[in-house]
Amino acid sequence: MKALAALAALVMASCSTATCWKGGIPMRDTEMHAQWGAEVDINKSASSVKIYRGLAHPVADKSRYESQVKKGGWVEFEGFKFHSEPASFPDGTADKVLAIYKRSASHEALATKTTCAGFHPDYALVWTKGGKRRVLQICYGCHEWKYFGPGGDVHTDIEDKTYFGEMMKVLPKPRK
Repeated sequence: MKALAALAALVMASCSTATCWKGGIPMRDTEMHAQWGAEVDINKSASSVKIYRGLAHPVADKSRYESQVKKGGWVEFEGFKFHSEPASFPDGTADKVLAIYKRSASHEALATKTTCAGFHPDYALVWTKGGKRRVLQICYGCHEWKYFGPGGDVHTDIEDKTYFGEMMKVLPKPRK
């Protein structure tokens, strides 16, 4: 019983200090098809992409989030609030993130998270083509991303090697 309690404590501690991601599930045909559709759309539409930083987590950092909302200076994309001014990154950062996203190997099927405070994007990449807005939201806490485009949305986990090996280097986890 003590060993089980120690293991549970270790799992909870690792989640609170790193992330609560529990992935590793290959994408199914439906997810692969949806992600491929997003890739095709990105190839045709992505230009003048802006990167926005998310506000604090509304559950995990409730008082800070409420203070940020009250202060104003935010925009909303697909149900989440972000700082109204795009973040400053080196030229080509958005292109690098989208290139990573477009690779099917960068995705895994969405896994159930039981210890997270819930999906809350750290970043949103946003652009418009033909009067239709596209949004790619990235949640580092859950290791997930959501793409919203004209064909619908795609919600998958970020594959582990992609997350640690590429994403954190190209688009560092923000300090909110």
